[in-house]
Amino acid sequence: MEKLMAKYLANELSEKKRSEFELQLVEDEQLRNEFEDYLNLWHDSDGADLQSFDADQAWKSMSISKAPLQKTVQLESKPKYTLLKIAATLLLLLAAGYFLSDTVKETFSNESTIKTLSEISTGAETKEFELPDGSSIRLNANSKLTYAQGFGDSHRSLILVGGANFDVERNESLPFIISAETSEVEVLGTSFDVNAYPGKDIQLNVTEGQVRFSSNTVKDQNGLVKAGERAQLSSDGTSLEQSQMTDSNYAAWWTRKLLFQETSFKEVVEALENTYWVDIEFSEALKGCKLTSTIDNEPMNTAFEIIKASLPESQINVVRTKENKIKLEGKACAN
Repeated sequence: MEKLMAKYLANELSEKKRSEFELQLVEDEQLRNEFEDYLNLWHDSDGADLQSFDADQAWKSMSISKAPLQKTVQLESKPKYTLLKIAATLLLLLAAGYFLSDTVKETFSNESTIKTLSEISTGAETKEFELPDGSSIRLNANSKLTYAQGFGDSHRSLILVGGANFDVERNESLPFIISAETSEVEVLGTSFDVNAYPGKDIQLNVTEGQVRFSSNTVKDQNGLVKAGERAQLSSDGTSLEQSQMTDSNYAAWWTRKLLFQETSFKEVVEALENTYWVDIEFSEALKGCKLTSTIDNEPMNTAFEIIKASLPESQINVVRTKENKIKLEGKACAN
């Protein structure tokens, strides 16, 4: 376990292993205590250095016989630890002197704050609720929102896995910070959508105000996204692109309204998948079709009927292959 702890601090674990270890830290009090002791012992040793963490030196400082490890990781160049992923545990607060910002240290200044986490999650459904600071949230299906005690009083930081629409209550003294996969979103008060499902690019659409959007893995990948703009960060956090928001269908999962204007069939299918949470396969012949239509607060079956009526020459046939899998078959469009 000591080797795992040292590799974690030296940033030598894979993303999967690091996430698993962080989850253990949140759930296992004994492990938190062991890690606290580990950090204290290393800090008290002669090899402690506030600017870097050498896994080999850490092992030697505690008289643990391990194979030599040559790599020393400089903290300023490593991916920054997101607020709740790390600070949600007591032991990493105690290690704050090594790599956490003053904001994080002030936010999580006592054990009771760290141990008390609130989690809101969804399955196939969506949820609407209000956070303690008065901000309104719509949480998309298969998503999770986590925040620590003191939200709205001492901090406004949370973790998002999945998709959500935020209408943030303005507070000049407490910025609203979202850690979402490899990204961080920071605002004072505004309205926006974040789509951050594991393994996929992170998408941000801003409807009001402005949002600071940045990568947690690459320092120079950040930008200020204003109302009417969108941004997309690659899943590995290395590439950030910004553009004008031209498609309102990103919000259809909660507005239940889809607008198509000479929209390619591929884009139509993607919008349907994101709105109704189904996987759709379509025949090669339909790829050239373009759809102009409006689907307003309709169930999925009705949505397909509207599409079929809008493209009569294609004679689209809807086949359910499994519960959440659909195949669309049809003829090529004249357009």
